[in-house]
Amino acid sequence: MTTCALASAVRADDLEAAAIAIAADENPFLGDLRQQLDDLATILAPAVRAQPVDQRLAPLVKGFYGHLGFSTPESYDDPRLHRLDRVLARREGSPVALAVALIAIGERLGVPLSGVAFPGHFMVRYEADEPVFIDPASGAFPFPAASLLALASEELSLEPRDARRFLSPVTARTMAVRLLQNLAAAHEARGDLGRAMLVFDRLYEITGSPSARCDRGLRAAALGAPHGALDDLTAYLRERPDRAVSRTAARLAPTALDLN
Repeated sequence: MTTCALASAVRADDLEAAAIAIAADENPFLGDLRQQLDDLATILAPAVRAQPVDQRLAPLVKGFYGHLGFSTPESYDDPRLHRLDRVLARREGSPVALAVALIAIGERLGVPLSGVAFPGHFMVRYEADEPVFIDPASGAFPFPAASLLALASEELSLEPRDARRFLSPVTARTMAVRLLQNLAAAHEARGDLGRAMLVFDRLYEITGSPSARCDRGLRAAALGAPHGALDDLTAYLRERPDRAVSRTAARLAPTALDLN
């Protein structure tokens, strides 16, 4: 992925482009994913388009999980589950990655969908007079908005009116962040700190978050790159004092000076 591809997709609020850019970071020869999505939409088109516009959700979801065979495993520690190219090839992905594919195919078939960053479980929202909520992990729907509001209120100790924002559509940036966070966790679960560091670099690129910069610096430190680590950790500590991070930075400082 070029340095600006993901950032450009996020600025344009182009979810599909953002997911493709994340996948291209690890596989620059991934092929034409847009064409693959076109082909999958073509397979489902007869059943979906046979229905009136306001009744296309059910055949879309049934076709996506049934005919196309998309599913999600019990564990998400495989990095392939968070990359759109591998999700399309293997028909298996994390809930967020499946949401990306479902939204993209739905758009091609006239079914307006969007992601919802519900607490603890990503959801998909069908835009209608009364929004319908779908679980991208299984394709189960409809989840009543009132029930989801009650659950979010209970989990977060909020009034229902304050929890309503968790049922609102999210941007491509939010979904890209969730994909990257999941991908970083998967790499770390396998001990691949180099790839995890690159993912945190992308997170910092699109969010400017001090925490993402700190995470990048900590992985750089673990990989034996003191100069880059010190720059990141020092910048983080200027904004957010942290004893553990300070100790890591202090251990790195003599090493960096010795290398000058």
